[in-house]
Amino acid sequence: MNEPLVLDQVKIDDCLLVALDVRPCSFLTIPAEFPSGLELGKQIDELCRQDYQALMDADIYRKAEMILRLRDRIREAFKTLVSGSETYRAHFRWAEKLFLKTHETEVRPSVHELYFFKNSKIRKELKKLTEMRQQMREKILKSAPPPTAKTWLAYPEEGSREYLAHVGKLLGYPSCCVDRYLNDRLQGSLTVEQRVSKQIKESKSGAKPNTLAFFVKDFFPCSPSCEKAIEVGARAHSVLGSISPRLGELYLNFTRSNMRTAEHYPELIKLSKKGLEEQAARLRAQTGEN
Repeated sequence: MNEPLVLDQVKIDDCLLVALDVRPCSFLTIPAEFPSGLELGKQIDELCRQDYQALMDADIYRKAEMILRLRDRIREAFKTLVSGSETYRAHFRWAEKLFLKTHETEVRPSVHELYFFKNSKIRKELKKLTEMRQQMREKILKSAPPPTAKTWLAYPEEGSREYLAHVGKLLGYPSCCVDRYLNDRLQGSLTVEQRVSKQIKESKSGAKPNTLAFFVKDFFPCSPSCEKAIEVGARAHSVLGSISPRLGELYLNFTRSNMRTAEHYPELIKLSKKGLEEQAARLRAQTGEN
């Protein structure tokens, strides 16, 4: 647990809970969930700044060519800065020590997902999901007219019930929570994040929400008192605590943090969006100066 190149929550949520058979599979987003993730993202942007400017300056007949060139440049920067880093290798060392298998897939040229699992059959399922996602993305680019939702244009898999249900099952999420997530994502009046935030705030006036329901990061239970989700969290806490009281307490702290994040997720999304807009404005200003 003293390894500084892997975040403690990644060690527990993504590595230990899979190694201890609490969940069948997990994943982390690279480089966002690296200790130096923010800095690596900035370095990739800086290496690709001239290519971005060339794309902005290109006439309409050369846009497609310049987009492909920018993608290749981003992939090259990712390979150099991220895949070639000691932090990247540290995550694979952790997997090896815990007898975990890994599967890496590209989400975007600058964003990868790294999966951890024990059962070899899961690799085949992950490859099928990767192919399904790629097919949906290719199809959406050819659709006319394109979808109105920006999220579905960039991530069409977010609009696929089959895809999302399969991912939820692989990650060990309770079926009731997966079903609620699907309904919220595909036809709910509120977003998943808005619904969970509202549930937590409302539950505080009555029975207190159980933080164990938020048993891993970025998981949204069907309710803050979901028995199935609490059961998974209680098992994780028990198994980790039997190994080390320190691990058990650390895990409880993470579930509390997970719930706080879920409660304030709508506000965090707005802040993130504002930050991205400011970053894009700075990039445009910098490229304009040069």
